[in-house]
Amino acid sequence: MVITRSPFRISFFGGSSDYKDFFSEHGSFLIGTTIDKYSYTSCRFRPRILSDENIVSYSEVEKFKKVDNVKNPLIRESIKQYNFSKKLDIHLFADIPSRTGLGGSSSCCCSLLKGLSYLKGEEITNKQLAKMAIKIEREILEESGGIQDQIWAAYGGFNSIEVNTDGDFFVKPMPVSEEFKKEFENSLCLVYANQQRDTEEIAKSHINKDKKNILHYSREAYNLFIKEDIESIFKIFLDSWEEKKSLSPLIMNASLASLETQLKNCGAKSLKLLGSGGCGFFLCMSDPNNIKKIKENFNDLVFDFSFEEKGTEQIFIKK
Repeated sequence: MVITRSPFRISFFGGSSDYKDFFSEHGSFLIGTTIDKYSYTSCRFRPRILSDENIVSYSEVEKFKKVDNVKNPLIRESIKQYNFSKKLDIHLFADIPSRTGLGGSSSCCCSLLKGLSYLKGEEITNKQLAKMAIKIEREILEESGGIQDQIWAAYGGFNSIEVNTDGDFFVKPMPVSEEFKKEFENSLCLVYANQQRDTEEIAKSHINKDKKNILHYSREAYNLFIKEDIESIFKIFLDSWEEKKSLSPLIMNASLASLETQLKNCGAKSLKLLGSGGCGFFLCMSDPNNIKKIKENFNDLVFDFSFEEKGTEQIFIKK
């Protein structure tokens, strides 16, 4: 038996430039971090004495004899990457609801693949894991979206990601001091918009849009991180958010716009809605006093977190 976990992520800059329609012509550059909230998977070979069926549980419980009969497409296609002769017992759970803009489906996929690879007796590198998750979500299932979520989940850390036009990618730690990293982390606050929705339609609305300015802001932000200029980072973060909102009218709605205004009035110097839009979490940036004020005023909606350096990993093994 093995238990694996894969972190959720926060994307600071470059989101939507990681869609294939854009990076295949212009490349992509992203800045973000993983956080200490996770998708978990427990995997084992099911004892023959229990039953002759496979079991997978998530928000539902499925029993099946053939993998093709699994209803959940992400789980089905992940299992199909391996050829198991023994029956499987798989359980998936997470710290955060799905469809909230924190890369949950990719975190789930990486956690599951890591567990299955262990059962198969195969080692899998971070790059292999990310590429396999990208293949499943973007090629096999043809779900709309970018490729950053799978990379963050596999690698973990506060990093930049450079994506070439051929889809190859390179992950590097952000070149900042530990003191600035802590200062930046303390300037952040997640506020839940209390909305969930199917993001497929929203993600599709990002396709074939001009994202050159988003890419420009991301590269400029990298230079500001090198200078450790936090006030300028706040400003360009807001500029980047305004640019992203222009990609699609589906990114925002009246309820989200109202919450955005309330957060700004409460002291958020900069903010954006994470993910493709339409639901999920607002990430707020400000000085510590204003962050404290936001947490006090939006207490029930605030989601505390810390940066996570590790990517997908095994946290328990019983042979």
